[in-house]
Amino acid sequence: MAFSQKDISQEIAVAAVKNRDAGIELGRVFCCFCVVVIHVSSFYSAHPAVSFVWTLAKCAATPVFFMITGFFFSADKPFKTYMSRLLQRVIIPTVVILFSVAQLTPWLSGQSGLGECMSRLNTEYFVLAARILVSFWPYDYLPDYNPFISLWFTFALILCYLFFPVLKMICADNEAAKRLKKYLLWMGLFIFIFRNSLLAFFPDNFTIQHLEWWIQEKPFYWLWLMMLGHELARSLRRPEIVDRLRVFLVPGGLLAYILGGAFLFWLTMNFNVDETGDSDQRFFIRQFVVYMTAQMGMFIFFAALKVRSRALNSLILFVADKTFYVYMIHEAVFKKWIKHTDFDLTTAFGYLAFSASAFALSFAVAVLLKKIERLAFSAARAKKT
Repeated sequence: MAFSQKDISQEIAVAAVKNRDAGIELGRVFCCFCVVVIHVSSFYSAHPAVSFVWTLAKCAATPVFFMITGFFFSADKPFKTYMSRLLQRVIIPTVVILFSVAQLTPWLSGQSGLGECMSRLNTEYFVLAARILVSFWPYDYLPDYNPFISLWFTFALILCYLFFPVLKMICADNEAAKRLKKYLLWMGLFIFIFRNSLLAFFPDNFTIQHLEWWIQEKPFYWLWLMMLGHELARSLRRPEIVDRLRVFLVPGGLLAYILGGAFLFWLTMNFNVDETGDSDQRFFIRQFVVYMTAQMGMFIFFAALKVRSRALNSLILFVADKTFYVYMIHEAVFKKWIKHTDFDLTTAFGYLAFSASAFALSFAVAVLLKKIERLAFSAARAKKT
């Protein structure tokens, strides 16, 4: 099942045909690593250095990934192409991984050994996994063990794919569509700020809290980020602009990300909780502006970054192709891995070292799963012919 040099070369060739740029693909890898980082710990650590690292990672996780998806979105591709991609690259892998982890749950959670776990079909966990799939709600699994919380992203991605016909119309290459997209981007920005303002003045209102949840967690916000990525790509994918401004865009984007993350960390440490321990909702108004600045800085940094080494290009493209699998399985991996390591998670170095090891292990599993996926699809195509 190991990958050969030929396999890797074929993957890189496919990526080249799809006009993939190693700089923005490195952004995809970095975002995936940041997701692992924010899930390993929490901002509310007793150690400020860990909280600072967590804040930086939070500024470059799933929101930037949706912007990168918008960067590559093409209104010229038929809806059928995207639906086929959704089925093969998202839905089928999600179902396979979900039920595989369900079967392994007794071993992963420490209830039994691997041999005992595989000696029978764990149907009770299959039922729980099926309920997650049907409800699109990944937060109810076991009271003390849930490796599926990250599935909210997968469900959001599926819903976004279903909105692609609308996105195709908005992102079309004509003046009316361009004006509509700019109008929706400004309107979305106003809605997000207005939403935070309502929370500031009515923090205990259930209706407003529910409205905030719909805006933040449902496809509207993620589609807005994809539109933003697509709009920025109009300039960032033009060599005559990027080549001339790269010397400013790359360090400027990185600086905006670091300073934005640092300022957000300072805001959170000083304004998120008042003297009674209650959350200060006015914090979220300031947070949103800084958060978006850091996200756009990170996106611009990777979009303008030029990777000149062919060997490094090959490695980036190879790793980037596995990021969805890494995202899907990283929680199950690190929750098992952390029981067998002695990393000091109270230090920034130990925290990052453990996160890197969990990412590497998840990537190793992802390589195997990707190989199995390709063999299965190759066999299915051969059977049809």
